[in-house]
Amino acid sequence: MKILFVTLEESARQNLRSILYNNFYVQNSNNIYTFGLRDNNSIFKDITNINIKSIMGVTNIIRNIPYLLKLRLKLYQIISSNSFTHIFFIDSFDFTKFYLNKFKSNKIKYCQVIGPSVFIWRKSKAEYINNNLDHIFSIFKIESKYYKPDIYTYIGHPIFNMVLPNNNNTNKIFNIGIFLGSRFQEISKNINIIRNLLILLNNKSLFKFHIFITKEFELYIKKILTDFPNLTYHFNDDSYYNNISKLDFAFACSGTVHLELSFSKIPHFIFYKANFLNFFIFKYFVRSKYLSILNIFSNMFVVKEFIQDDFNANDMYDAFNLLNNNSDLLSEYKDNIQISLNKLNFSKLNTTLIIDYLKRSSLTKED
Repeated sequence: MKILFVTLEESARQNLRSILYNNFYVQNSNNIYTFGLRDNNSIFKDITNINIKSIMGVTNIIRNIPYLLKLRLKLYQIISSNSFTHIFFIDSFDFTKFYLNKFKSNKIKYCQVIGPSVFIWRKSKAEYINNNLDHIFSIFKIESKYYKPDIYTYIGHPIFNMVLPNNNNTNKIFNIGIFLGSRFQEISKNINIIRNLLILLNNKSLFKFHIFITKEFELYIKKILTDFPNLTYHFNDDSYYNNISKLDFAFACSGTVHLELSFSKIPHFIFYKANFLNFFIFKYFVRSKYLSILNIFSNMFVVKEFIQDDFNANDMYDAFNLLNNNSDLLSEYKDNIQISLNKLNFSKLNTTLIIDYLKRSSLTKED
């Protein structure tokens, strides 16, 4: 076996960390390679040789076409010059398709770990995966109905392994988390509205604010929020989930953090703002009017969403006060999140299922 893992998003890097946390990979470390974002202390061979940056939205893709072409060429050259037996793309499915088209005739097993959310996209994505991928490892049980049984494996959700339950804070201090997003495009759209929200919330002496950010954008964020010296900043390190567990409430940019907060039993609001063209194209291709996973599967607003023009400081402040000033309403809000979460029947990530596939597909000519 000679295995390549491709991680082009921060969330993919975190998921790879969970996947490789197994003695099987340690014992076979000489045959395991990574391309993309990775942990600095990783024992596996990194062959990236290009800076990776996160890009989302049609307009940003167009703006970064030269970079994307260079990135595509680099990985193309790496695959062409190495005899990989398996390539695992983690997230970033649209990037995967190019290599499937180029190398599908080769003796390489192409696998997707965490594919596109086919339950909200038009069915063409699921059809493409069924016809072209060797295997898909999914984190949602509900996706089984979209894929051929012989290429689909549910592996559980990596977040489920890492979250800590809310610590049921009995202090008088009310801890509020702010999650601005992991990409600059998101942060730049969100931060001034969140700044206005902090101005409104800052008049409550019992509130303590916790800003969750990545090191990459620390200076940019702190410069804009310089008027708030009482903010506590947290990074995506080993204490991340412990810090989340201490929160009483959170305002979060739409993304993985929604499930992190839900698993941790933290009541929260979701917000998101994109430029008009990106959002228009997104809404054209998706089949849901909701952004948050729990809302999508429940087909109702279990978690309150503030999207596009509805994302403003005054409305979020009023909605928060309505919950915070009524313990019964807040308790009902928290209960509904847990009821919806339980219906999805998540389980812990089981990485041995990927290892079983590797062993099985290495012993046979066909999967």
